[in-house]
Amino acid sequence: MSASTQLHPRTAMHARSRENEGEEAIVRFETHQRIQHFLMMSTFIALALTGLPQRFSELGASQWWVSALGGLESVRTIHRAAGVIMLLDCVYHVGYLFVRIGVQRRFGAFQMIPTPRDVKDAFHMVRFFLGLESEKPRFGRFSYLEKFDYWAVFWGIAVIGGSGVVLMFAVAVTVVLPGQVIPLAMTVHGDEAILAVGWIAVVHMFNAHLAPWVFPFNPAIFTGKLSRERYAEDHPLEFEHLVAPRPPVAVRQPEPRPVVTPRQPEPRPQPPVAELLTETVRPAMADVSEVLTRHSGERPAAANATGMGVLTDET
Repeated sequence: MSASTQLHPRTAMHARSRENEGEEAIVRFETHQRIQHFLMMSTFIALALTGLPQRFSELGASQWWVSALGGLESVRTIHRAAGVIMLLDCVYHVGYLFVRIGVQRRFGAFQMIPTPRDVKDAFHMVRFFLGLESEKPRFGRFSYLEKFDYWAVFWGIAVIGGSGVVLMFAVAVTVVLPGQVIPLAMTVHGDEAILAVGWIAVVHMFNAHLAPWVFPFNPAIFTGKLSRERYAEDHPLEFEHLVAPRPPVAVRQPEPRPVVTPRQPEPRPQPPVAELLTETVRPAMADVSEVLTRHSGERPAAANATGMGVLTDET
């Protein structure tokens, strides 16, 4: 028996999907989206590796790591540079959404907005894990977990990024705000960072890379593509929409332009044929009549004269 037939049907299907990943794939993420995710991922890792040692500076492992990176000042410089890049990545993403929606008039990003169906899917998934449902909920383009990850970034940037800016420019901030803002920002910054790292390390990493139906990882955010079989299982509603036959698009035929013909000159009115004949033939007929009249008057007179002479001679 082959290796795939010895596995659970779900695992076997994904094993075949990974083998044929490049054969029949569907584009899920475009280049801009993959770049934004890479910047967010890389800066998040850099911030975690340089921020947690400062948060738990009393630990020996933290002190060793700070020394390995070149000391506290080097660690702070790396941490601040990564934070600035992450904030710029957020600006990049907001600008991307503006162009996508406002200029290109493409509204796919609105599918990331949570709906009441997401709440139903979350309870459905819990029931599935408890064995109360035979199948997982059917997701569209984004599941409720993907939507939560997306909006959690906005919350994290507002809280962690805002408090980080306060700590970076502490002296300037205290000119405007009371000094108690600095220790408050430090507490908020550290605690929210621990929450973010915990969520990414446990929930996001499991669902995107370590789950049995995903392992070793979901390649879509790195390659931009997902196999048809994988797409059909992870996002069945959108897959059905993508492969469904679409009615032919009616092409509007241009209206025919009116044909402009050059204006013909108006014909001059012609006199009736009888008038033409009368005008042309009448003079000729008059001449002929006059000639006939002249000849007819001379010939009878001469004939009479000749006849009378003959009769006279015979008499």
